[in-house]
Amino acid sequence: MKKTTIAWILGAASVAASLPFAAQAYNAQEVLNSIHASGLVAAQDLEKQYGYWTAKATQQDGSRAYVLVNDADGSLVALRKAELGTTHPGASQVTAKLQAMGYGQIKEVEFDDGFWEAKVRGANGIKQKLVLHPVSLELLSQPGQPAPTPGAGAGNAILSAVQIHQLLTQAGYTHIHDLELDDGIWEADAINAQGFRVDLKIHPETGAVLREKLDD
Repeated sequence: MKKTTIAWILGAASVAASLPFAAQAYNAQEVLNSIHASGLVAAQDLEKQYGYWTAKATQQDGSRAYVLVNDADGSLVALRKAELGTTHPGASQVTAKLQAMGYGQIKEVEFDDGFWEAKVRGANGIKQKLVLHPVSLELLSQPGQPAPTPGAGAGNAILSAVQIHQLLTQAGYTHIHDLELDDGIWEADAINAQGFRVDLKIHPETGAVLREKLDD
């Protein structure tokens, strides 16, 4: 993983603010530029998953923070693990949220790389692993499955490798290789429009890039 150093100045331990770009899907360089303008340093592990860009960075007081940037509207949240259960929801609030949603046998509630995760049993008796937003506790997705895509119908045919390659090329990716369907998700290595080598996870039915992770 390439470690990209950026500069932030962050007055508070956590922040939620709108970043200065129009509603669209953002690329890695735009996110890094916006984080730079917001004020943390030494950002690393930038990737896109569940509709958010995530990274780790250091605040001016030396503490580490998890950063989430909404890929739809550019809003940004930064939080520290020490704030969970105080400034931001903790494991007990996550459990209460899932219980209110009708899930049972909730266990292994843990904070991992900026998101809350939990293993639950649904009303149909099926065991599931869920991912929730760390602040709003919005249910985002189940790991290993595509994040919900607006307007995408259920049961659509899985796109072929040729179709995925064409869509990635149209989106500005080059040197696309190691393209394969793994556990129902297309994966590929490529160079993005900004010249960074990235690992990609692609929605199997729509071709939308679900995760773009900087690679060495």
